[in-house]
Amino acid sequence: MQGFAPVIRLAAVDQQEACFAAAFAAGDVERARALYDPAVVYLSPTVRLFDWPRRIEGVDRTLAFIALTIARCRDIAYRCVERALLPGTDAAFVRIEFDWTTDGRRLRSSYVVLYRYRDGRIAQQELYYDPSAPPEVLAG
Repeated sequence: MQGFAPVIRLAAVDQQEACFAAAFAAGDVERARALYDPAVVYLSPTVRLFDWPRRIEGVDRTLAFIALTIARCRDIAYRCVERALLPGTDAAFVRIEFDWTTDGRRLRSSYVVLYRYRDGRIAQQELYYDPSAPPEVLAG
């Protein structure tokens, strides 16, 4: 779109993803709290595995759910392997490779996240992946 100047920039997405990578590596999702709008909406097919509502609202509940999903994961490596801004919007797509160890096996989940921003913070986070597919086994 000619003349479009998004509020969100790729450099900001890169910083955001580096923050997520550090938070996951430390096993401490609270490190990512500042990335979120207090009224963030989190949407993911993963909620069905934990009997949570399809729509999670608020930063406290969002971080609590993410912490729950990684509780059994060790040695997490979170990598943004692709990213793109959506023209004409304050939104970005990122493709993630999320590696972890559990029960002596190294696994990988690949997924896409659509972020929508408000005032430079994540206002909505939507995860997309095939929930019927098992994670890729990297080792073990």
